[in-house]
Amino acid sequence: MKNEILDLAFYPFFMEKLQERLSGSSVMPIDEAERIQQSIAFVLENGNEGSLPERFEQGKEQLKQRLARLKTLYLTIKENYQSFGIESLEESLEEIWHFFTTYDLDYGAAEVDQAFLDYQLAEAVPANYVGIEFYECYLHNLAAEVFFLKSIPSVQIYELLDQYQQKLGFDYRQDVNNLFEIVYRQMIGKLLIGKNQNTTLLFNRIEAQYAFGRIKNENTPPELNQLFERSDYYHRIYQQFQVTVRQLKEAESAVHFFITTAPRKKQLELPPTMPAAAFNRLLEAYSAADYEEKIRLITTNISAPADFEEYLNLSPEKPEFYKRLFKELDKNFIMTLVLYFRKEYNYRIDVENIDIKANNDTLHLLKDYLKSLPKKERFELFAIIDEYQLVPNDYS
Repeated sequence: MKNEILDLAFYPFFMEKLQERLSGSSVMPIDEAERIQQSIAFVLENGNEGSLPERFEQGKEQLKQRLARLKTLYLTIKENYQSFGIESLEESLEEIWHFFTTYDLDYGAAEVDQAFLDYQLAEAVPANYVGIEFYECYLHNLAAEVFFLKSIPSVQIYELLDQYQQKLGFDYRQDVNNLFEIVYRQMIGKLLIGKNQNTTLLFNRIEAQYAFGRIKNENTPPELNQLFERSDYYHRIYQQFQVTVRQLKEAESAVHFFITTAPRKKQLELPPTMPAAAFNRLLEAYSAADYEEKIRLITTNISAPADFEEYLNLSPEKPEFYKRLFKELDKNFIMTLVLYFRKEYNYRIDVENIDIKANNDTLHLLKDYLKSLPKKERFELFAIIDEYQLVPNDYS
């Protein structure tokens, strides 16, 4: 962009405009004179060819047209936005209307009064944007945010804000500075865990960890392409999320990056162990059985984790046999095994902690099995497991 102030013809024109502004007075603060100088230069940059007075009028006409288009965008935002009671958004929109009624193309075209715009965008307006440039960028970004939020059921947003308020301990109406970023982050996560149709924007811990891992490890997940095609703004905000996530080291950071909820655990009572005589008869039959019959005997007769652990200790087999056995076990039984080891031995077995070396043979086999599952299937399994806890004092 041409630097108008370096043009030798600029200063006579500037002094002429300054005299017009003085209107008979001979005194003007230096900072006001500097603002007028910047304003004139900004208008001239929007003009075309000709003398400075001609270019100035051309620039004013161009800015008037841009102002009219921007006012239409502003009114569209006003018709479609929902503030959810967030005070800074409501107040900032009112202040922007003040810009339309007071924008001075002759002497204040490069001014921006950001002091009254308390509502922050997910992507800040560049610091070098002045005058109408600033408000164009602000309102176009705000429009992308408003129309995204409009596509989300308001009941889900209110539920999210209520949980957000409980988590952080403040009134979101007064303290949330950008609603879009909060909702968008959750929606991105939902898309990444394969939940396109949602009844809630909240995550459980396992869902949060899975989505967090995908943001951290994948550049552009294909599930998000359709969203990014709607607006490059959405892509840029996602890239900001990636920068944040990749700076966080612990998987537990997922529950802080996303807004999660901890639903009340369902109570699970373990099946009773087999009577000693029945267990001994099972082992006797097992010792005489062939490969397939052994698999059938264990999967159909053992339902208590303690019995399964004792069986493994008493009946050594080759690793390939155990791999097959675990694949044949019912998923509900796998769930009870995980819960059993968490409580009985105080082992931390979870979706992000399966690579830790086990010092228990049964636990080692269980972890090998869990590790062999496809990642998505493993996360889904642990999402269900985390809904349960064992009945207290179920066993000693």
